[in-house]
Amino acid sequence: MTTLWIRHGTSLDGITRPHAHARPETPLTARGAAQIAATAHTLRDRGIRPAIVLTSPHPRATTSAEILAALLGVPLAAPNPLYAEWRAPDCVLGKGPDEYPLEYQTWRRDRLRDPDSALAGGESLTALYERAMAAATVLGPPVEGNDALIVSHRVLIGAVAAIIAGASRPQDLFQAARRFTLAPAGIWPDSGQLR
Repeated sequence: MTTLWIRHGTSLDGITRPHAHARPETPLTARGAAQIAATAHTLRDRGIRPAIVLTSPHPRATTSAEILAALLGVPLAAPNPLYAEWRAPDCVLGKGPDEYPLEYQTWRRDRLRDPDSALAGGESLTALYERAMAAATVLGPPVEGNDALIVSHRVLIGAVAAIIAGASRPQDLFQAARRFTLAPAGIWPDSGQLR
């Protein structure tokens, strides 16, 4: 089975607060829906028709997945938290760097030394590492011999890419995931087992 990872289309927070931590419930915008539709048409034009679409439970991803499944004419699996974005602490959701509270600034400075630490509502680097490991290997319902398409988020896709590239520590995975770039509704191509 081949896995195709796609980032959700542009969300409301992506337009109104582009440098902030996106809030989990931020919706897909009309622009984001158009990006996803264009991506679906590109996939169809290239002859790529996955057997199933898997998705993060965040609305910007589920709406993107619904559009892809409908335009590609393939089934859509129930949303799976395995494919969710890294959970930033509650104290920074919707906030940019100039608004980070002192508690978060301190944690952020120390998180690489203590990858098991997390603030309220947030996910530790170790938890992200473990989830990314599972996401890189568990694809939901088995669909032998066919492609699966996963709609997810930049940091999680970057974490999976870091694992494929050999990251073996939560700190290394997180640093690579933070630097990973992928445009909204973009496809991460990878040579090997994932693409």
